[in-house]
Amino acid sequence: MSGKTLPPAKLLYENAANWHYAVGEAISDPALWYQSPKGVTHAVVNELEYGHLEGLAQVDQLHGFNAARQGLKGAPLTLPNLVKWLMSLEKKPPHTVEVPRNFPSGLYQQLHAAKVPVRVAEADLFFPSRALKTVAELKKLRAAQALNAQVIRRALQLLQEAEIARDGRLLWHGKPLTSEIVRGQMNALAAQLGATEFGGGPIVAGGAQGATPHDRGHGVLKANQLIVIDSFPRHANGYWGDCTRTVLKGQPTAWQQELYLAVLEAQTLALKLLRPGVDGQDVHAAVQTFLTKAGFPTGVNDQGRPYGFFHGTGHGVGLELHDPGPRTLSSVSCKLQAGMVTSVEPGLYYPGKGGVRIEDVVAITPDGYQNLTKLEKKRWVID
Repeated sequence: MSGKTLPPAKLLYENAANWHYAVGEAISDPALWYQSPKGVTHAVVNELEYGHLEGLAQVDQLHGFNAARQGLKGAPLTLPNLVKWLMSLEKKPPHTVEVPRNFPSGLYQQLHAAKVPVRVAEADLFFPSRALKTVAELKKLRAAQALNAQVIRRALQLLQEAEIARDGRLLWHGKPLTSEIVRGQMNALAAQLGATEFGGGPIVAGGAQGATPHDRGHGVLKANQLIVIDSFPRHANGYWGDCTRTVLKGQPTAWQQELYLAVLEAQTLALKLLRPGVDGQDVHAAVQTFLTKAGFPTGVNDQGRPYGFFHGTGHGVGLELHDPGPRTLSSVSCKLQAGMVTSVEPGLYYPGKGGVRIEDVVAITPDGYQNLTKLEKKRWVID
C-alpha cells in the first residue's frame, strides 16, 4: 500500500448495536473496539467480559485489561492511552481515527485533548454494510419474528378466552381484562422464549387509545372496539422482531370494517411494489394516495391532533428496532436494494374513535421481497 493514502482507523466505545455488529457478540459493559487502517481489528475488554468473548469475538486480537496494562507500561488505563497504544502497534500510525455520530461527547473531548486525531463519521451508518443483511442475519431476523408471532398469538388467545360483560367490558377468568394484563402475559412468554428486551412494549391500545400510534395502552379492554397490538421484542441473537395486528372482540361497525380493509389493502399494495431499484418514497406516496382515495384523508383536527395516515410506511429493522441509515419507506428518497429489511406498516388513526395498523417485516430480494412475518391478518374479528 506504499504511496497510497490509507483509510482512517475506526473506533467504537460502547456495548450497543455497532459493537454487536463488529464483534459478533453482545456484552454487558461498554468496551473499546479498534480497526487499524489495514483492517486489523482489536477489542479491549475488562476481565468480566474476557472469558465470555474468548473464542467467540470476531476480532483479530482480543485484549483483557491486564494485558493492556502491560502494553501501556505504567501509563494510566484511560481511553486515550489505550487508543494511542493500539495506534502504536502499526508501523505507520493512522492520520485519522473515525468514530460514529453517536460517540460519547465527553470521550471525544478526552481524545481530542490527548491529541488523538479523532473525527466524527459523516454517514449515519458507521458500518454501511449494516443496511444490507447477510444470509446469517436474515436467519436471525426470521427467528426474532417467529418468536414475536408466538407472543402476539398469546394476546389473541387471551382475547379469544375473554367473555363480554353486560357493560361491554372484557372479562378473563372472571376479572376485567386490561391492557396491562395482556402486556404482562405477552412479555412473560417472550422472556420464556428467550427475548432479552421488550422496548418498553408491547402496545395494547384499545378504543380511542389506538388513535395515538405509540400509546402503550392502559385500563380495561372493551368489546366492539379496535385493539392495536404492536409487539417488538429483541431475540437473544440480538435482532429485533416487529409486528402489529389490529383486532376486535365482538361485532365491528361498518366504519370499523372499512377502516381495517383499507389498511389491509394499502399494505398489500405496498408489498406488491417492493423490489430492488424502486424508490421507497414512491411506495410511501402510493399508500398515501390509495388511503385518501379510499375515503380516509390525512389532516389535523380543531384540537391540533393529526388524523389519517401520518407516519412513514416502513423503517429498517435489524440490530436496532429502528435501524439507522436508509429510511426505507417514507417521505425521504431511498432506492431499495436486495438485502434491505424493512417494516411495512400503513395505518389509519382517528382521535376519539381509534385506529388500525397492520405491520409485517420483509426482506428485499433480487426479484421482489420475502415476508419474514408468518401471522394471520385477515381474521381480525374475534368472536
